[in-house]
Amino acid sequence: MKLCEKNGVKFFTFENIEKTGIVNHCFSTRVGGVSEGKFKSLNLAYNCGDNGESVTENFKRICQANDMDYTKMVFGKQIHDTKIKNVTTGDCGCGVVFESNIDGFDGYITNQPDVVLVTFHADCVPLFFVDTVKKVIALSHSGWKGTVRKMAKATVKEMQTVFECNPKDIVAAIGPSIGECCFQVDKPVVDEFLTEMEFASKYIRNDQNAEGKFKIDLWGINRELMIEAGILAKNIEVTDYCTMCHDDLFYSHRKMGEERGSLAAFLSLKS
Repeated sequence: MKLCEKNGVKFFTFENIEKTGIVNHCFSTRVGGVSEGKFKSLNLAYNCGDNGESVTENFKRICQANDMDYTKMVFGKQIHDTKIKNVTTGDCGCGVVFESNIDGFDGYITNQPDVVLVTFHADCVPLFFVDTVKKVIALSHSGWKGTVRKMAKATVKEMQTVFECNPKDIVAAIGPSIGECCFQVDKPVVDEFLTEMEFASKYIRNDQNAEGKFKIDLWGINRELMIEAGILAKNIEVTDYCTMCHDDLFYSHRKMGEERGSLAAFLSLKS
């Protein structure tokens, strides 16, 4: 993963996804936009109290920097579940040109060029998937609840069901999100992970600085879920940027609460 800058806009890209040559993609930072105050500056959420015109300008900037058309974006309200929608060119503009009518999905898949899939994040894990053979892409939002519900596996399964994708042909990436260093939880959350996946114990440790608290590695768990789904380990790239640690680059729900902007992941097949 590398940090890029174009026309003052900073964003991350993944080397393995870039090497496929068939997609445009990025994960945004908070740098390079026009929003002010607590939203400074590349806020990508319309529903947080920011000026709508500023948010639209921010979308234009991040899309232009990555050769994507902001009027072809597709997004809706995420609900921390594992529902995934197959979107088409008919959905282009959903959420930005016209009001979203696809709320309730935390993942999107498509095989149609120039459709710009968008998911929103401010600590939750962005998951990128590119089938280089079938030319199918998927983008998912996986917070701790989505991770417990195995969003990574659900996404691969949907790619298989709808487009007959072979997981061995999928290149995947896990983007900037809250790291093990900062993701502190109570025992009930730990119990949910251990109930749903035995292997999760490898990615959970006691917090040495807080009695009765634990730290969880969401990156490691999502990577293992991808491998369980059939994706080759060599085809998975994992971030090392924690959104809570780097508040100069990211918005963090844990650190900033509700009074903040939002980051976004973008993925689009080239025409």
